[in-house]
Order: sequence, then C-alpha cells, then structure tokens
Amino acid sequence: MTQFANTPAHPMSLSDQTPSDQTPSDHVPPDHVPSDDTSDDTSPDPAGPARRSWSPAERPKPGSAGRDKSVADLAAAAVRQANARECFVALRDADEPLTVADLTSRTGLSRPTVDAVLQDLIAAGPVRTAQPSDSCTPGRPARRFVADPSTTLVAGVEVGEREIRCTVSDGAGTVVLATSTAVDRDDRTDRLDIVADLLAATLDRATDRRPSETGEAERDTHLSAVGLAVPGILDHDQCVVRSTQIPEWTGARPGAELSRRLGCPVHVENDLKLAAYAEHHIGRTAENMIFLHLGRRISVALIVGGRILQGSHRMAGELGTQRGMRWTASYDDGGLCWSSGRDGRPVFERAAAGDDRAMAEIDSFCEQLAPRLATLVLTLDPDLVVVGGGLSRAGRTLLRPLGEHLDRLLDLQARPELVAAQLTPNGAVTGALAYAFEHGSEEIFGIPAVPPPWHRLRTERQTHPPSQADGADTQ
Repeated sequence: MTQFANTPAHPMSLSDQTPSDQTPSDHVPPDHVPSDDTSDDTSPDPAGPARRSWSPAERPKPGSAGRDKSVADLAAAAVRQANARECFVALRDADEPLTVADLTSRTGLSRPTVDAVLQDLIAAGPVRTAQPSDSCTPGRPARRFVADPSTTLVAGVEVGEREIRCTVSDGAGTVVLATSTAVDRDDRTDRLDIVADLLAATLDRATDRRPSETGEAERDTHLSAVGLAVPGILDHDQCVVRSTQIPEWTGARPGAELSRRLGCPVHVENDLKLAAYAEHHIGRTAENMIFLHLGRRISVALIVGGRILQGSHRMAGELGTQRGMRWTASYDDGGLCWSSGRDGRPVFERAAAGDDRAMAEIDSFCEQLAPRLATLVLTLDPDLVVVGGGLSRAGRTLLRPLGEHLDRLLDLQARPELVAAQLTPNGAVTGALAYAFEHGSEEIFGIPAVPPPWHRLRTERQTHPPSQADGADTQ
C-alpha cells in the first residue's frame, strides 16, 4: 500500500546539525568522541586536590568547557555521518551483497568502524542483512549486507505546457515506472490537481508491480521526496516569478502546495536547468557547459564548475527577460514560427530529404541564432555546447549550419564542441528525479548529502514511454 504521508522510514537519523559536505581527514569509529577534559592538573595530592592559581590571561571564560564539548560532539557527528555515507553508497552502488571485509576494502575504514556503522544503518532502515551465500567454503559464512530500497519511493515530475511527465524510482534509483499525461492549454483544471492525480496513479501502479525483495511480508511503501521541474523563473523561496507557459502559476509556490498535499518534501527547480543538470551527469560530462534548448521556444541554462549557474537573483541565462530581445526574426511571444507554422518538423524533414528551400530556411535560422550563442561562448568559455529540445533531434541537419555560423563569428583556435543532447526528451524529468535524491537525502536515507544514484539513472534513461510531444516541435 502506497502511503503519501511522510512516515519516517529511518527512525534513527544519522544526521546532526553539521555541514553536510564536511569530510574528515581521518576515519574514526562512530562511537569515538574526542575527550573534552582540558584539565592539566592530574597529580594526586595527599592533602586533597591541588588548587591552581590562574593568571587573568589564563583564566577560563565561563562556558568555555561547554563550547569545547559542543565542538567535539559536532566533529564526531560529522565523522559518523561521513562514515555512514561512504558505507551506504558502497552498498547502494554494488551489484551484489557486500561483507564487512568488502566494505573495509572499498571505503578504507577500519573493521570496527564498519561494524558500528552497519549496526546504525540497519537500525535506521536503509540497510539490511542479505541471505548467506552458497559458498562451499567450510565454516560459518561471512555476513553480507545490501542497501534496502524496499520501503522508499522517490519521484521526479516535469510540468510542461502540453504534457506532464512522472518518473518513480525506488530508494536505490532503479526506475519502477514512468508515465505521462497530455494537457489541454484550454483546460481550466488546476495544473497542480493534474500533477497530484498523476503522481497518485503512478505510485499506485508502481507499488502494484514491485516484487518482494526479501521474501518477507510486504511492508508499506511511502513517498519520501519529489523533484518538480517547472517552466518558469523561480526566486530563492521557490516562488514562480514568471512563467509564460503556465501563467496561472506566476506568484505561486507549487512545491509548497504539493508538499502539503503529499506529506513529503517537494524540491522545485526550473525545467531547463534540471535538463542541463541531468545532461551534465549522464551525457558528456563537462565542467563548463552551455545548454541551448531549441524547440518551440529557445532558452539557455549554464553549468559552471559542474554546478547550475544561478546568479545572485537566479536569473543567470534568462535572456528572454531582456526587453525587446528576439532570438531570431521568426521568434515572437508564441515562440518560433516556421514556414510550416509553429511545428518545425516538416521543414526539417524536407531539409533532410534535400529540399533546397527548407535547407535555406534552416541556414537563415542558424545564422540569426549564432551571434547570441557566440556572445555566451565568449562570456563563459565552455568545454561544450549541448543543444537540447525537439529540434536537436534533427542532428546534423541543424548542428552543421549552426556550427558553421558559430565558427565564422569566433576568432578562436580552441572552440567548444557543439553536440546534441543525449537525454532529449527526458532530460528535465530525469533531472527532477536526481534533484529529489540530492536535496531529499536525509528524508530518503536518514543520512545527509548522499549523492544521487547517477549510475542507475544513466542506465534507466531509456525507460520512459514515448511522448505525444516527442518531435521537432517539442517545447
């Protein structure tokens, strides 16, 4: 039975209020806490404890012992979190159960530390013991352990102008089910109601088709975290500042409302930025990347130093907000317009077949687009320019003329490579799922800062069903 309420799956959280990215230089057993005894007067005195005379400079300040203890406790907690994270990730990413010796080898932790961490992880919920191996080796078989995703579901949702996509995975990142539903722009139904209904239906179906992994009685499965990809500009409070595709969401906080309905955290980000985020990790990795979305609309997202570039006001890359800016002569408030109308697919199909007029139309489009792109290239100096969106499916029919016009404008020897996105059209929903893992780590596993299971999301990227919007005119 699927539960929407965020019932804690891991009652003994391994987290404390410490920076999640703190990594200790040395691993120590989780139960080791540095001593806070700072007294240097340890010599016995027959007459009683010696009384030390403190100079004003040496006199301890009130409460300093408590502060020292607090610092020591926080340091020890950070070490425990880091050790738990390393052991859990090793188990989650393994293809088979691991022994204590395996974990000791893979993490570099001592055996007592691994033993203590495993006890905590089993009590908290994200790890369980596995069945003994069938080894013929004499003697008692070594204990084996696996990550246990059986009670946890994570969802990624992409809200589009004409379609909503939903992907649900278990806690290990294995995609259980992917669904989508078409949306009529004239439909007055609250878009958030459609999202909630699609999530509920997907979760019910995902739960029905999940096999029992342990042979034990089936445990209730709950939704731990959701990543929501929205078409619009967000502020730092996840409020939609502007959305031309879903104007009724302008000024709204869809994540907060959806979280209230589902009873679990909902982490919201711009859809294009999530597509770039997924492409960076699953496609051709580049520390600095321009992600150019070409579909019905043209948009840009930037990756700098391996992270989404937001800027001070989360406006980095939002070139469409510049007054009077037009990407090309055929670009207006409704997006791109071709000789065939809003749908550019017929033009690209004719060009691929050798039609001169269609090829000339595409060449003119690329010539007008190239100066904007060249300015971005010279500003960011990226390793890669990735073209996503529906038009990217045209391949060389689009990329060749765009690359030629870009080369004419750049007086450079070293130029970024221009490539088509690998995740179109599933980039945003895949990014939303990974975003839920990244920002919901503590709710999902009881451990902060566990990285998303990119290796599984990479192998699952083709599991999404065909979409009605999958074509050269994709948004």
